[in-house]
Formats: sequence, structure tokens, C-alpha cells
Amino acid sequence: MIKMRFPGGVKKALTLSYDDGCYDDIRLMELMDRYGIKGTFNISSGLYRPEGTQPEGPWPRLTRNEALKHYKEHGVEVAVHGYVHRDFTRLTDAELCYEISADRAALEKDYGVVVRGAAYPYGSYNDRAVEALRANGIKYCRTVGTREDFMLPQDWLRLHATAHHANPRLLELTREFLELETDEPRLFYLWGHTPEFRRDGNWQVIEDFMRLVSEHKDELWLATNIDICEYHMAFMALERSVSPDSRLIYNPTAKEVWMASGGWVTEGEPFSVKPGCTIKY
Repeated sequence: MIKMRFPGGVKKALTLSYDDGCYDDIRLMELMDRYGIKGTFNISSGLYRPEGTQPEGPWPRLTRNEALKHYKEHGVEVAVHGYVHRDFTRLTDAELCYEISADRAALEKDYGVVVRGAAYPYGSYNDRAVEALRANGIKYCRTVGTREDFMLPQDWLRLHATAHHANPRLLELTREFLELETDEPRLFYLWGHTPEFRRDGNWQVIEDFMRLVSEHKDELWLATNIDICEYHMAFMALERSVSPDSRLIYNPTAKEVWMASGGWVTEGEPFSVKPGCTIKY
């Protein structure tokens, strides 16, 4: 039996996802850098704050120039959030395609990366929205649903998080995740909007979360949303020989993929298959 391991052979991964391209993202990214946390920011690139204005009000967005400066400096993933944040379930087919493709195109032009991720505006989605994302080259899309578990998603275009940062059980869930003894790969996925920290006066919550995670970072893969999504897809793309006597694995992808073999109660040491290589295990 082959079971996926994250890079380096670890069993658990953790990521953040924050929406709307808000001014308070700057403070969050500074905390992420301090504690070594990685994550993704979902941006509606048609809704930047006008240049030359101040970040006022309860939900101030970044200007385009501020966004370019800070997201690039901090090395986070940027992802689609609808060009002007319209509800995907209330649009015509043409409007829906535009919301996705225009946002993706603007982000790719500004950041010089191929954008493959997204989060649903308002968390609203249906099968038509999922297929539109797929048709526009999006690999994953996060909902606003939370499950309070650590399972890898079955469908990356209907991605549910572990928790929102305002969950009163956040630190309890985090400790449960960090202390979990598991033979299966597990994921902690946290989401929110950074203006909520200022509104609710609870910036300490996210810093306490990051401090706790950083104490266990050698046991975790701290990565962006797309890092984890594409790694999982690479594992699923591995090709294995049909006979248990052969025990061959071929990696047709461009990523080194880690795994472990064993039975229901036994587990071998983790090993990896480099891109384009075949190994006997």
C-alpha cells in the first residue's frame, strides 16, 4: 500500500487563504514572514482602491501599486476572486467567464505568474460555476464552508477549509492537528478576511495561531494553496506497475513526489520519486 507524504516525507501540511485584496493584508503578511507561514491572497483586480487615496473605512482595499509592491515582496500566491466580486451563481455564462478570465488575465499580467487558483466571491457556487472555472484553467477554488477536520479535499474545485480564524475552537483545533498521530496525509486550511481582525480587535488570535504552528514547523509542510493542490495532483498522476512482484512507480510529472509503503498497521520509511524517473520500492 502506497500513501502520500508531503515534501521531505512529512505527513501534515498547513496553508492560509485570505480574500478581497485588503489593506490589512500587509500586517498579516508581516506576521506570516515572522513565523514562516505560507498562504494565498484572493484578489478582485477590478476593485483596487484608487491611487492617491487613504485606506479609510471598515474594509479598505489595497491600491494596485500597493498590492503589486507587498504581495510581490512577501512572495505569496495571488489567486482569482472574480474581477469585480460578483456572485458566480447570478451571472450569465458570458458574465461568469469574464469574471474569471478578466481577473486571471489582470493578475497574470501584473505578477508575471500563471494563476491557477481561486476563491468563490461570497462563497457562492454551483455546478455551472465549477465548470466555468475548469474551462478557464483554474485548478482549485475555495468555498466559505468549513469542516473542522483535516482531510484532503476530494474535489479541489469545491474546496472547504478546516476553519475560519474567528472559530472559537481555532487553537483547540490547531493543537489537535499538531498532536495528531496519522498514517494518512492531513491538511489544516485556515481562511478569512484581514479587516475582520481590526473590526473584531483580535489580531492576537492569528498571531497565537502562527506562534503555535511555528513551534512544530519541522513536522509540517508550510505551503501556498496551489503548492498543495498541484502536489496532490502530482501524486495522483503517478503510474504503478500492475503486479505486486514488480513494485515499480513511474513519475510522469515535473515534481518530486514523496510517499511511504506499508500495510494497515506497518509503515516503511518515506521515499521519493524524482520527475521523469521510475523506481522499485
